[in-house]
Amino acid sequence: MERVISFSEIQNAVVGAYEKFKSSKEGAVDSRVAGESKAGVFGISLVLTDGRRVDKGDAEIQAPLGPVAKVPLSVVLLSQNTPDELAKKAVCCCGKSGCKCGCKADMPFGRHGLRAVSAVVPQGDPDGKFAVITDMIYALSNADQGFSDSLYKYLADKAKEDKVADLLSEEGYKLYDDAAQSMDVYERLLSVKLSAAEVATMGATIAADGRNPKTGEYAFDGKNAASVVALMATRGKHFIKPWMVRTGLPAKKSYTGMMIAILPGFGAIAAYSPEIDEKGVPVKASAAIADIAQKLGLNVFASARVTAGK
Repeated sequence: MERVISFSEIQNAVVGAYEKFKSSKEGAVDSRVAGESKAGVFGISLVLTDGRRVDKGDAEIQAPLGPVAKVPLSVVLLSQNTPDELAKKAVCCCGKSGCKCGCKADMPFGRHGLRAVSAVVPQGDPDGKFAVITDMIYALSNADQGFSDSLYKYLADKAKEDKVADLLSEEGYKLYDDAAQSMDVYERLLSVKLSAAEVATMGATIAADGRNPKTGEYAFDGKNAASVVALMATRGKHFIKPWMVRTGLPAKKSYTGMMIAILPGFGAIAAYSPEIDEKGVPVKASAAIADIAQKLGLNVFASARVTAGK
C-alpha cells in the first residue's frame, strides 16, 4: 500500500504546529545551556528525501546537539562495525544482560554514549576520533558546525569535579579507548552546534539510505540506515517507549532543546526549543513533531508507505 501526501499538506502541518505551540510557556532552559540558549526561541524544519524543505520560525539558529549527536555517532559506528559486532560491544561491561557491576550509577553524561565514542576508530588519537565523527556530521548535514564553549566547559569541569575517570576505573567499566581521552571527545561532540534545518537535513540523509538530499552525495553505505533508525527507536527507555506508542516515529531528544524524528523513505523533522520538562524533553519541539506526525499519519508501523507528492 502507498499513501501520497501533497506538499501543501506538509507545509500546512508544519505551519500549523508552529502556530499551535509557539506561545507555550511550559518548561525551563536547562542550566547546562543557560548561557547558550535564549528562552522563547522555537524553530521547526521538515526535510524530504528529495530535498524539498519546509521551515518555520527559528529553524536557522544553531544550538548544541547534546545527545542528538548520538545519531551521527551511530552512523560512524555502523560504518566501522557490522550490526552484530556493534551489538556485542553494547553489552554491559560485566558481560551480562542484568547489570551486576554498578555501572548504572549517576554520571554527568550518558555512559552508553561514552562507550560508543571510545569504540570509534582511530584509537589513541582523540583529535582523529573527533574528526571522524564531525566529518560524518558534515557529510550528513552539509553544514558548517558551530561549537558551544560554555557547554564543553561545563561538562569537562563537572566530569573532573565528580572524578568520573576514577569512578569508571573503580567500577571496572569497560571502555575501548583511554577514559580521559574518550570523555574529552564525548564532551566536545555533545557541544557541537547545528540548526534545526541542518539537523533535519542530517535526518533526511539517513531516511534516504545515506544520500544527502542537499548535495546528492552519499554520506554512508545505505545498508546501515535501517540499523541507525532502529537504534533511535530503542534507546532512551524513559522517553522512547511512550513516544513510539504516541507517534510511531523513531526520535532522539536533547536537554539542549534539539530534537529529531525520522521516517525512512520519507524524510525527517527537527525542531528546537530550549525549554525542557522535568524529564529533559523539549516541550514545544516534541509537541510540534508529534502534532505533525499525527496530522500527516507518519508512522513506521503503519501498513501504508507514505510518499510526498507535488
